[in-house]
Amino acid sequence: MFTAEPVLTVSTLMFGIALSLVLYTWVGYPALLLAASRLHRLRRTVGSFEPSFSIVVAVHNEETHIAAKLEDCLRFIYPSHLIEILVASDGSNDRTEEIVKEFAGRDARVKLVATAGRAGKSGAQNLAPESARGDILLFTDAETRTRPDLLGQIAQHFVDPRIGLVATVASFGRPEDAVSRGQSAYWRFEILLRQLESDLGILATASGQAFALRRELFRPIPVQFGDDCIVPLDVRLQGFNVVQDPQAMVWDEMPHTVSGEFRARVRMTARNWSGILSRPSALNPFRFPATAWGLISHKFLRWMTPLFLGTALVSNSFLAIHRKFAWALAAQGGFYLAALLGAIRWRRRSERLFAYPFAFCLANAGFFLGLMKSLRGSRVITYK
Repeated sequence: MFTAEPVLTVSTLMFGIALSLVLYTWVGYPALLLAASRLHRLRRTVGSFEPSFSIVVAVHNEETHIAAKLEDCLRFIYPSHLIEILVASDGSNDRTEEIVKEFAGRDARVKLVATAGRAGKSGAQNLAPESARGDILLFTDAETRTRPDLLGQIAQHFVDPRIGLVATVASFGRPEDAVSRGQSAYWRFEILLRQLESDLGILATASGQAFALRRELFRPIPVQFGDDCIVPLDVRLQGFNVVQDPQAMVWDEMPHTVSGEFRARVRMTARNWSGILSRPSALNPFRFPATAWGLISHKFLRWMTPLFLGTALVSNSFLAIHRKFAWALAAQGGFYLAALLGAIRWRRRSERLFAYPFAFCLANAGFFLGLMKSLRGSRVITYK
């Protein structure tokens, strides 16, 4: 005789596990980081230090941004003889290279290097360090704007021989719609987690807009992976620390459209999931126990959140016949309804209530598709 009890038992177990993983990823892990950071923080040595810098700007058809970027770099308050600016053109066929050559004619610190054809952002970045002379490589994007004191702010950290990479903090300005508001909140949460990990000495990621590392620690970046993922991992695997400096601010623009934000999440997840798995030593709990914990909790479990959410919703549907589980199903339904309303009305500035569930669900949809691409072995080779 058929009985529903085994189904309910399995559903209860699956619901409990899925809900626990979601709560741990988004609440428990941040709380643990905060508590740990109050008990112990990495002691850093900072001081006056003036290493030479090679600024690497990988570009593809950036004629609208490259002049402003070079002007930014030439305004750095830092000894001019300790700066070189290498623009790595990834098969640009607009006026980008012409503009760079004009700057190079006026200032010998500006140099153009070019790939033989399209190589993607990572391929262009690999080209520049071959001719770099600086002690420190600063990778930065053409759209990213910086303060004149950025190099001095970064340089002070490299007094400490344990520091291999310094990550900046990217600001995306004032959000103007539901997508921007929600993703701005998401980004502030992300930066907080990174800062706590940095304080504990377990950080293993950086913002692609701008980060600096010792030149001897640079390893060629596989073209299918992102620099913000692979380079910090390679630094950690060589036994050096990655730190985030909250005073090293840069500015960039986030996608202001649903499709742009969605594509960014898909691309980031697919590239970085595969990228971390390509460095299995970083996940070795015996060699890097705290870093492995951070990567699994901060990265993998977050990218798997849509799987946990789906499992919680399906299992909760079976359990809803019991009153004590009906409230959970109603809560989930209300959350997704709010996200749907946010999707319908995302252009309205007044719809703040629905901006955050919409942005959360949009990000998780991107996580899911990116995860599927990675598991299928898709190679995501892109400039951005």
